[in-house]
Amino acid sequence: MSSPAYAPRITALIVASATFMGSLDATVIATALPQMARSFHLSPVDLSVGITVYILVMAAFLPVSTWVADRLGARTVFAGAVAAFALSSALCGLSHDLPQFVGARVLQALAATLMAPVGNLVLLRSTEKKDLVSAIAISTTPALVAPVIGPAIGGFIVTFLAWPWIFFLNIPIAMVGVTLALRYIPDLRAEERRPFDWMGFISTGLALAAVIYGLDRISAPGANRLMAGALVVAGLALGVLAVRHNLLAPHPLIALSALRRPTFATAALTGGTLVRTPFRALGFIMPLMFQVGLGMSAFQSGILLLGYNGGDLLMKSIANQTLRRFGFRRSLVVTAVLTAAATASWVLFAPGTPYWVIFAVMLLSGMARSVLMTGIVSLTFADVPREEIGGATVLSNVLNQTTGALAIATAAIILNLNAAARGAAAGQVGLADCRVALVVMAVIGLCALPSFLRLSPEAGAEVSGHRLSPRQLSN
Repeated sequence: MSSPAYAPRITALIVASATFMGSLDATVIATALPQMARSFHLSPVDLSVGITVYILVMAAFLPVSTWVADRLGARTVFAGAVAAFALSSALCGLSHDLPQFVGARVLQALAATLMAPVGNLVLLRSTEKKDLVSAIAISTTPALVAPVIGPAIGGFIVTFLAWPWIFFLNIPIAMVGVTLALRYIPDLRAEERRPFDWMGFISTGLALAAVIYGLDRISAPGANRLMAGALVVAGLALGVLAVRHNLLAPHPLIALSALRRPTFATAALTGGTLVRTPFRALGFIMPLMFQVGLGMSAFQSGILLLGYNGGDLLMKSIANQTLRRFGFRRSLVVTAVLTAAATASWVLFAPGTPYWVIFAVMLLSGMARSVLMTGIVSLTFADVPREEIGGATVLSNVLNQTTGALAIATAAIILNLNAAARGAAAGQVGLADCRVALVVMAVIGLCALPSFLRLSPEAGAEVSGHRLSPRQLSN
């Protein structure tokens, strides 16, 4: 077994590997759709149902992850989810027609629903507050790397191997993950066995599925946006009923008690949502700006995005020291301003801008974002007691998934509306449209400042290790 000093890092690395596997799989599949369609004798549009069903299953079953882990044990569930993800990946690769592929994707989504959330739950429950920032910095890194390298890996596999290898590559990663999980992951489970909240599961699952799928359809080219909007409205109406149920039920599937804690409410809901929206949307806007607006190749665009995420990774190693030196409140305020300013500065990019200048700006932008996002994730659970970690984790995951869908939909609406306003044909997004979207995203990020400024100067001190000076305490 590992020593106590290294246990949080080992756990974080195991969770990170599972997160990387799931994130990479979700990213590379889009690259393989044309070749898969030829193999199944279908059009690529027909195969998009494999992506859609994955989103819907994830949304519907996300709230049950903590209940399952509490009932069966976190180690058992996490290792089983990783193994099931590998098995379902193999079934995806062995599929010969659309029904087989869709069935395998359903199983894969069910495994992913347990894999990442339960892994994060284990990390939060088994890590001391003082080690939380470092552990989170390690575990969140895959979410930055996978979207950048995913298209390149997918393109390589499709070009030089065959599309099934996109799924087969998960198998050796999963085998290592299961072995390490069974050895190092603590078998945490709830002392009290809670009954399953069927009403909460149905109302919350349907609400999340309707909202997230509706937002996904709004951002899709050629989609029926009226129908998509109706889905979102229906999902929000169901969400009101789900919130009411979760407030009144004796054993709710999603406990909302963590929202009473200012640090959680700020980091997960008010300020966190406003910061994550541009973060998620930029991954959609920037490739369009680089390739369509600035005329770059996909490879050049990928290098710039790699620099953006590389700046984030460079700062991960010192994010802990930054938060310890300045505290959460000051760090979040300053880096939110820097990140918004960096985002707004991208509107100055033009076809004649030297490539190295754009790369340098992207690198510095990623460094500013690194402390901001590490701080947000760490502050989310800074003051949540261990007995509430399960409910807080589910609620945080739900908010993250919804924010991601909302961010992409918002970016798509801004781009399309601006293109229509200047008389462009449907879907003909240009540089000017991307610039408008960047300014809007910078403004959205700045809207988080009031939430951060309301934080106490000592907020999350147990996690960051920040201590106020006597002069600050006297003020």
